[in-house]
Amino acid sequence: MNASPPARGRLAGCIAPVALIAILAALGIPPLGIAIAAAIGLIGTALSARRARGRSRLRFTREGRYLVAITLGIGFAAVNTGNNLLFLVLGMLLSFIIVSGVLSEQTLRGLAVVRDLPREVHAGHPFLTGITLTNTKTRLPSFSIQVEDIVDGRPVAKKCYFLKVPAGASQQTSYRSEFPRRGAYAYQGLRVGTRFPFSFFVKSRELEAPGRLLVLPKVSPVAELPLPAQSLVGELDQRRRGLGREFHGLRHHRPGDDARDVHWKRSAREGRLILREYASQGTRRVTVVINDRVPADLDLGAEAVRDALDECCDVAASLLVHFTQRHYGVELRAGSQSHFIDAEGRGLVEALRVLALLTFSPPAEEAARPVGSADSLILISHRRARHLVAGPFAHVFEAGA
Repeated sequence: MNASPPARGRLAGCIAPVALIAILAALGIPPLGIAIAAAIGLIGTALSARRARGRSRLRFTREGRYLVAITLGIGFAAVNTGNNLLFLVLGMLLSFIIVSGVLSEQTLRGLAVVRDLPREVHAGHPFLTGITLTNTKTRLPSFSIQVEDIVDGRPVAKKCYFLKVPAGASQQTSYRSEFPRRGAYAYQGLRVGTRFPFSFFVKSRELEAPGRLLVLPKVSPVAELPLPAQSLVGELDQRRRGLGREFHGLRHHRPGDDARDVHWKRSAREGRLILREYASQGTRRVTVVINDRVPADLDLGAEAVRDALDECCDVAASLLVHFTQRHYGVELRAGSQSHFIDAEGRGLVEALRVLALLTFSPPAEEAARPVGSADSLILISHRRARHLVAGPFAHVFEAGA
């Protein structure tokens, strides 16, 4: 990051009050006029820094406000009494302000920041975001750097702090954060700031670092299967030969059989090759239907309604993970979209992403009857939108008041 013209202008603004006092004193201006001019110069410098059009910002700390107030008071007393000691103290305080501006600008110059977002994040679960800070300057180090992310126009609560970054070096750290709701979050940039060297002012600069993080619905353990046949979980053994894992019987060897299936003890006892047979396995299937329709009079911006709709997506995601872990074939129907997850879990992440971006709206057409067996259909809906979906279901989950 190179110094921008607005930043150089603010640095000149810090020097201007000192030059103004010297010029007015040389011209023989009365002390009261010099004090007023110095006060106006300091206040103008602060306001111009806060209203700068560039990305650099300057704000006072509590100590900085005290420093400016003391400087103005001593300056007023010095020009009214003509005491050389007060002028000496005034010059020292003004030099602190100038040195603080120069060193803080030097500290922020030549910094590059890279953000590392996780691949998979669930709502309500904390995660770590990696921050890599690089000092591209060839000679001078940077001190007391803090970095914060800007998400959806607001800085996150956590900040990363770097005590010292040597010239030409990089340092890595991470901060912990979480998002309470599902959905896509936009990262606009990174704010790099410093209080170096005296903590009188905080100078910061925003760097463009666009990013996007998709927060998946919250996944919670499911205590019981909401299906009539709770004992039939996962793969079902069928009474026929196949390529499953459960033992079915023995038979004589035939050409082309796999030698790994030979039952060697039985073959040695009978004097001929005997092979094991395994039961064929089918996969139980279940369909999770989430109703994305809501009544037209339902206020989608209300906090309680948003919580209820997010709860519907959280329950759907929890059921998808629950059945997938038990080797079910699961079909997700979310509005007009349909996604299938096989018994090995392929397609689960894509289905969770659909739930993360699912939007709810009033219906544009009549309710349709879901296709499928009634004992394998699960409906998830807002309580006031239940009548918008027809069809027999093995289980119905309703959220909201």
